[in-house]
Amino acid sequence: MNLFENIRLALEGLRANKMRALLTMLGIIIGIASVMAISTLGSAMTGSVTSTMDKLGGKNIMVSLSPKNYDTTSSIQPEDLITQDQLDGFKAAYGDQIKAISMTNTLGSGKLNSGHIHKNVSITGANADYRVVNNINLIQGRFVNDRDMSSARNVIIIEKSLRDNLVGLNGDPIGKDISVETRNGNQSYTIIGVYEKVTIDNPLFNMGDDTRVECFIPFTTLKALDPLSPNTSGYDNFTIMLGPEADSAAFTLIAKDYFNKNMNPLSDYQVDVTSMEAIASEATGMLGTLSLGISVIAGISLLVGGIGVMNIMLVSVTERTKEIGIRKALGARNSAIRSQFIIESIIICLIGGLIGVALGAALGALGSTLLKFPAAPPLGPMVIALCFSMAIGVFFGYYPANKAAKLNPIDALRYE
Repeated sequence: MNLFENIRLALEGLRANKMRALLTMLGIIIGIASVMAISTLGSAMTGSVTSTMDKLGGKNIMVSLSPKNYDTTSSIQPEDLITQDQLDGFKAAYGDQIKAISMTNTLGSGKLNSGHIHKNVSITGANADYRVVNNINLIQGRFVNDRDMSSARNVIIIEKSLRDNLVGLNGDPIGKDISVETRNGNQSYTIIGVYEKVTIDNPLFNMGDDTRVECFIPFTTLKALDPLSPNTSGYDNFTIMLGPEADSAAFTLIAKDYFNKNMNPLSDYQVDVTSMEAIASEATGMLGTLSLGISVIAGISLLVGGIGVMNIMLVSVTERTKEIGIRKALGARNSAIRSQFIIESIIICLIGGLIGVALGAALGALGSTLLKFPAAPPLGPMVIALCFSMAIGVFFGYYPANKAAKLNPIDALRYE
């Protein structure tokens, strides 16, 4: 009996016992579907994290001060800070790889008071490069420039919703003065620009809505408003945006080595440098490990399904004992009998695997759509799942097939 004849007989047997075949396949279907759905969701989440990190600045590296020891209790002192001279030297040495350097600090919460408008705001000091590094979408006016910085001007960039409240939808607030009350008292600012907040449409990064609206003023203006802050004499953090050709991993080590060499040796603080690419890689690695762990747990149902296949094949051998005896009496070899039952077991698992792949791909596509990052089912896990289902058919079908092949033809013919 050739291969195609064995496949035909296996399919006829499944057609004759549809319900039993479906129940036998159920464990395989659930296991394969689970693995496929998890793989698709994992691919969607990985793509979502990568895309979001790119929006947040895929080529950015963050430089900040951190304690040398975890038990450090002293606060950052002016002599601990990175000076402007150190920063200028760094830009002179590696300017060909640097696109922009963003300086930022926050004055904290405040309240905007303008006529009948009272709004909670957050005042952030920024330099001219902040817009480039953080992809600020300016829709009216301009952002902070070098002249604003050098003169510490009282100018402000507001968010679109604030503009709509102040001058109406699509109104022009440029040149108007507003008053902002902070912990340092009331300050009057002239509006020079309006920006539109970039929303991250990703549930994994959704930290909830903040009722405060962020406004930007020159970094030097903020330092002048808060003279007690140690940051007035230097910087404790900033962000470097690299050029497209720069290697962020290598540049992270360069920046860390440069600034730590120039740090005060008696300081309790050191410079830490982190790249967005490293953060994204760590996040996707964690998601991959999580997906793998869940897939292994889901794979247990494949083992259960395989046991179910073995059980039904043993029942099939018992039911067809006389048929086996007749075939052996007519000269069928043990290998032919063994092949017949192994192929039948493989067919059961393969059909179950195909149904599981289709179901898992559909569930994964639905889940990835709900995550707002649609992803196609990955081809690799799909092929592995089908091959694994066939391997289960061979593994769990061999024992019943071997039992059938070793039946004594005389005993088999006498079996009732």
